[in-house]
Amino acid sequence: MRTLQRSHYTRNVQLFLVALALHGLSSAIYGLWFNLHLLDLGYPRGVMGVLNALPSAIALGIGLPAGWWADRIGRRPMLIIGGLMMAIGTVGVGLGISPVWVGLGVGLIGAGYNLFFIVYAPFLTENASGAERTRLFALSSAILFWTGFLGEGIGGALPDLFRAFAPLGPTIYAGPILFTALLDLLAVLPLLGIREVPRASHSNPTAGWPKQALRGPVARMAIPNFLLGIGAALSIPFLNVYFHERYQLDDSTLGILFALTSAFTGFTTLLAPAIARWIGRIATVALTQGLSIGFLIGMALTDQAALAALAMVLRGALMNMASPLYVEFCMEQVPATGRAAVSGVLNLTWEAGWMVGAALSGFLQQQYGLAPMLLATAVFYGLGTAYQYLAFAAHDRVGVAYPQQAVRRQVSY
Repeated sequence: MRTLQRSHYTRNVQLFLVALALHGLSSAIYGLWFNLHLLDLGYPRGVMGVLNALPSAIALGIGLPAGWWADRIGRRPMLIIGGLMMAIGTVGVGLGISPVWVGLGVGLIGAGYNLFFIVYAPFLTENASGAERTRLFALSSAILFWTGFLGEGIGGALPDLFRAFAPLGPTIYAGPILFTALLDLLAVLPLLGIREVPRASHSNPTAGWPKQALRGPVARMAIPNFLLGIGAALSIPFLNVYFHERYQLDDSTLGILFALTSAFTGFTTLLAPAIARWIGRIATVALTQGLSIGFLIGMALTDQAALAALAMVLRGALMNMASPLYVEFCMEQVPATGRAAVSGVLNLTWEAGWMVGAALSGFLQQQYGLAPMLLATAVFYGLGTAYQYLAFAAHDRVGVAYPQQAVRRQVSY
């Protein structure tokens, strides 16, 4: 395994967060229009569900070996390869017409995304002291939501802009999707400047890795990821379709709504460390996620567009604001030589849940609509949140040390 010397800390973190910001911008625009792009191509909802599940199916195949390989060759190569794969795959989605070509593009995006984000948590853990780590995780998550706010705000205007000045691809959403490929490619440039050097480690740091990664506390930490992944995939990727069809919101209004959700989530994410210092990280996760479930149910039951929009903003902020605290908690439970491997396990179980939920959702929507999917999401969120609290709250330290100054500068639920 390789790690980063302290003298390179500021530079490496800043370069990584620049790349993360560009990916956040790209993902926001892509997520806003992907499902509507598929519907405009004439794909039935069952196919839409399968394509949403495909990246997770890819992750199941590469998650464990990718985590092992990242601990062996280092963080920087995995970040670069992941970014390039996302860029190439997005071109395939934007220009493809047949489900085969779109599916290949989606598969590449899924593989690249998993390579990038498997390394995300270990990289942050290794580039911050214990006192700085909680703040850095919160800031990195916030930057994703803030760039999501920017991307969704800009993204709302992009379909009309491309249609008027530079029509590309088979639908009006192809141009914005292709624009995100450029952003993913630009995100690779700062990663090239990261300096990674070897350090002393065990002669074979990955010896016995499969058993270590799949047993004991790691397996228990992965269970809530599976439950939350199922719940999220049942409805969250389709909220744009939900508001577009149920409330007839136009493209620009959709962009504003999702942008406001990201902006508010980015702000509340910075509050999570202060709450954790008071009641503990796991208790903070349980409290905020539990509150979000009420707003999710309200969003499903109301027939008022304004109330549904408000519930969406509050739900998104509460559900996501404390998730970096859980990731940080998990990284602290394992030795440095296995962090990427364990990150791979956690990512794999999330993707397994997402694959199940997304594949089911597309077909269930055809029969029952999206409102029941929101209620099903609430059930799985409740199960995952209860498990997190009951399994780990007693093992979490309540006092969290924070630096006096914040560090300068992750598929939400």
